[in-house]
Amino acid sequence: MIGSFLGAFLADRFGRKLCLLSSSLFYISGWLIVICLQSVSWLYVSRVILGVGVGMSYTTNPMYVSEVADTNIRGALGTLIAVNVFTGSLITCSIGPFVSYTVLAKVLLAIVIIFVATFIFFPESPHYLAMKHRESQAIAAIIYFKGCSNAEAQDEFNIIMKSINEDRENTERLVDRIRRLLSPNNLKAFFMVLGLIATQQLSGNFTTMQYLPKLFKEANIGIDGNYATIIVLAVGLVSGTISTMTVEKAGRRPLLMISALLCALTLMALSIYLLFNSWKMDLSAVNLLPVILVILFQIAYQVGIGTLPNALIGELFPTTAKSIAGAAITISDGILGFIVSKWYQQISDAFGEYYVYFFFAGSCLVAFIFIWIFIPETKNKSFRDIQHELSTINFRLAVCRCSNRRPPVYRNQDVDNQVV
Repeated sequence: MIGSFLGAFLADRFGRKLCLLSSSLFYISGWLIVICLQSVSWLYVSRVILGVGVGMSYTTNPMYVSEVADTNIRGALGTLIAVNVFTGSLITCSIGPFVSYTVLAKVLLAIVIIFVATFIFFPESPHYLAMKHRESQAIAAIIYFKGCSNAEAQDEFNIIMKSINEDRENTERLVDRIRRLLSPNNLKAFFMVLGLIATQQLSGNFTTMQYLPKLFKEANIGIDGNYATIIVLAVGLVSGTISTMTVEKAGRRPLLMISALLCALTLMALSIYLLFNSWKMDLSAVNLLPVILVILFQIAYQVGIGTLPNALIGELFPTTAKSIAGAAITISDGILGFIVSKWYQQISDAFGEYYVYFFFAGSCLVAFIFIWIFIPETKNKSFRDIQHELSTINFRLAVCRCSNRRPPVYRNQDVDNQVV
């Protein structure tokens, strides 16, 4: 929570780039504590410091990515945020079981240092620079990221400024940013993204990953749980990469719907297996089925639910509302994740793990209906088109009908479609 609020403040006050670099200071401090001060109390301190860095990164990453990317690759780059989270999990789980935690901390510290050494040479987001009326720097950033001429960069800068001015004059007060978030379009976008983020937690993905060795042990799969976990994470990384490659062709809505439905089916099958296992039935002939089902779940999850909500944060909110919206969503995600993790262990101990996975499967079915009714398509749409569609949405009606409408045609449409 602290990191999310801090990220929202720094991103609007000092810039997206500086906020991301500042989050690295928390990562570096946290891992240095683990390496140098080897005691339980200091491990708790490092966990808090690292958590602040994570909150700042999760709030600012979608903002920066959406503001520097072209419309035709915006979704793909947005999904990379979630894919890279899986990459970090795979690296940690592949190294962690075989080395001391201090060696692991040194490896993770090296990754942070590499990030700082490379990212420091990247320009600031042109949207932030435009919001601060730093025209020459904004035009230079547009040229850097999009490889266009100075005249084309000037045209895009003018469109960015028009979008910012239409969103109302930018102010620094927190109350103004909250009021901006409560505007009709932003409030609709907030509940859409919050619903998808809640689906990430209520699908059980993060909790399952935390308890994966325990789950495989309970299911009697017959192989080392650590190796099975590495296999699952590797498959998840590959499927997330596939999502990155296909999102601009298939669109956001279809991938989200397919993902939610397949997640529900695989989780239902897993819960049935765990139910039979609790009855002491002989399942030795299919003892690898839980591993296969978790792998299939990861494929389904990473294709849509696991990767696309981060992209939608950058697409649905205007520049002046992204920071406060990202912070509120990240905080909600953390609170819900804490509740689900605690609830998972308590329900599993009291009634059995199959109860939990029945609930996760039901949550994914509800998510499928939610996506079908409420989530619009944003593929290849400019920010103005997306905002127009949000203004037509009535939560009492099926948005799927609205999403099939052709977007309004503006003058110089080709240029408009370059900007979010």
